[in-house]
Amino acid sequence: MEPGKWIRALREERLIKPSDVERITRAVADAKRNSDFYVPHSTLADIEAGSIPSIHKLFALAMSLKVPLNELLLPFGIDAKEMADYEAESGEDVSLSQNLATSEPPFRFSLNFDRNFNTQETMLLRLQPQDTANLPSILQSQIDPVRYRYAVIGSNDHSMADLLPSRSVVQIDTSQNRIQVFAWRSMRERPIYLVWHTEGHTCCWCQVDGRDLTLVPHPLSPKPIRRFKMPREATVVGRVTNAWLPFGSVPHKRDLAS
Repeated sequence: MEPGKWIRALREERLIKPSDVERITRAVADAKRNSDFYVPHSTLADIEAGSIPSIHKLFALAMSLKVPLNELLLPFGIDAKEMADYEAESGEDVSLSQNLATSEPPFRFSLNFDRNFNTQETMLLRLQPQDTANLPSILQSQIDPVRYRYAVIGSNDHSMADLLPSRSVVQIDTSQNRIQVFAWRSMRERPIYLVWHTEGHTCCWCQVDGRDLTLVPHPLSPKPIRRFKMPREATVVGRVTNAWLPFGSVPHKRDLAS
């Protein structure tokens, strides 16, 4: 069974809800003071759909699913007990090179800009290994599949008006999933975030008051201001750091954050 399907089957078998995973992993992240341990609903859905989680998130998932970390590694083809089989007493171990065949990395990142995204709603991209060849060369040295996610602004999503028009492709830094407040000098300096909520995904400005998350659209947008309770109704996936816009009258890549 594929790792993601195995994790979902175990979670459902133990009657563990995505909200339980969010709650437990948030507690782990808070205790360790490291947001890398947090597994929001959107990330859990991606893991169960086939993406490879970081070791931090695997640790937190093991806590949530109440299984040893070594057991959670098994579906990904990692058996810690096999380490003893490859220990060399001295020098180069010939048997090691024979037993360990050279293989491709378990996760290959890609983004196919030629694909026809025919969606009305903003969506996270579920990247496939076969798309690697289509990755823009400018990104090749910058890709971190654990830290960065990508999304497409839906054709009916005008939340950010011409700042992030429909069908834009945006890069999300998941390490920046806490709302930042500072004295921005223009609308372009104000951080934009991708938010998962009970109605889908939205890229917009955000305000936080306790557990209340307010989604703030562009002043020229017809979209209303919306409010959700965190983390039950909404989760900040991360901050938009780059965007590729769908028309030729603006720069191909727009840098939204340093």
